[in-house]
Amino acid sequence: MKKKIITLLTLLVSALAFACSCDEIHPMIEFHSSEYVFEGKIISKVYSKDSLTYKVTFDISKHYKKGDAPKTLEFTVTSEGELTGIFDSCDWSAKKNQNWLVYARNLGGTLSFSGVCSNSKKITEYAPISLREQTILDHAKAFKIENYIFENESGFNYCKNITDINTILESGKIKNYENQITLLNVSIDTDGKLKSVIRRKELIVKKDSIFDLITEIGDSNKKPITEFEKDAIELVTQVKIWEIKKHQLTGIKVPYIRHIWIFYDLDTNKWRYEL
Repeated sequence: MKKKIITLLTLLVSALAFACSCDEIHPMIEFHSSEYVFEGKIISKVYSKDSLTYKVTFDISKHYKKGDAPKTLEFTVTSEGELTGIFDSCDWSAKKNQNWLVYARNLGGTLSFSGVCSNSKKITEYAPISLREQTILDHAKAFKIENYIFENESGFNYCKNITDINTILESGKIKNYENQITLLNVSIDTDGKLKSVIRRKELIVKKDSIFDLITEIGDSNKKPITEFEKDAIELVTQVKIWEIKKHQLTGIKVPYIRHIWIFYDLDTNKWRYEL
């Protein structure tokens, strides 16, 4: 009995260690990137001759992103690991008579959806659409992506500085600073230009009550600024030009904030940074 328990615990730990890993996708961002978003029931599931894929057909009961509002949609999905022989932690399956909320994207001319790393999901009596997500779906038509400020959300390009930071840091003051590290936030506009530099610990954000995305940022100014922070902010304020952030599917430019660590080494009297 003891051996069985140990074996079960080992399997559980192994399963957790290799759990499917992917970035969380904000429902509204995935909605914006999708061609169709709908609720529907799977009325057909047919495997291919080699059983490596199957086709599922949805009877659509409600469109959230209508487009041409088809009554049915068909998707080709990779078969379960027990049929393909490829087992991984991201294995999933769709079955006939299941009800789903689907975020369908057009990838290379092929309409697809996924039960992992997506907000697409089975809907059951015990796992309905959450109130938060339902609110987002019901108000999605009013969403304009350019009205929000983004950080590290999926669906955008990763942005770095264009102005060379190292050159600017070389002009930094040489002092015996009491503190030698600070985390700052830079606010960048839709043209890639610096708007402001704020200490991370003093950053305040205002979020939209429906979509839970940032609409405004500010500085709380609650804690006194140290001499090191003051000089660090002066240096980072000279980093005027950054890459433009765009929604990858639509190409719409958006404002954003980036974190930047600034350090000062008392032994070498050198400034450095990390993004």
